[in-house]
Order: sequence, then C-alpha cells, then structure tokens
Amino acid sequence: MHNPFETINARLANLEALALEALSISRGHHVPATEVGGIELAQEITRLSKARIYALVSQRGICHSKRGNKLYFNRAELLDWVATGNRIQRSKGISE
Repeated sequence: MHNPFETINARLANLEALALEALSISRGHHVPATEVGGIELAQEITRLSKARIYALVSQRGICHSKRGNKLYFNRAELLDWVATGNRIQRSKGISE
C-alpha cells in the first residue's frame, strides 16, 4: 500500500530545494544544474546529515558516482531524486 505522506514529503523537499535554488539565484550565485560536487553538495540539496547520506550511498538509495574513495553527486540528479522521492536510483557516468 502506498503511503500518501511519502508523496507529501517528497513534494515538500522538492519545494524546499527549489526555494533554495531561487534564493541562490536572487543573490547572484546561480549554480548550473549540471554541477558535480562532493558530500557537501548532497547535504545542500537534500538537507540530510553526512551520516544519513553515507548510509543511503551504502544502501544504493541515493544517486551517486564513485571514483576510488571519492563520492560524486550531480546537482540535477539530486534535485530529481528529491522531487520524485526515489528510494533506489543508480546514477550514470563515472563507474564505481
């Protein structure tokens, strides 16, 4: 059975991400949607703790790429992940 609160939480998270992006643009700090970054970018977009992000990466529950010991996150993929409320999504690009 589908939990309606998951949909509400996903939409609220999406609205928060969009509001943060709009605030960034209004302050003149526009960041392109194709930006790739580390754990800090994932924290900024998802508003989750480092520990939670690492747990999601371990469970393959958040879109990411890995090269050696370094994790990479794509801003556009994270925004999509937040917007759709995906639990499991493999990212494309840099191989693990």
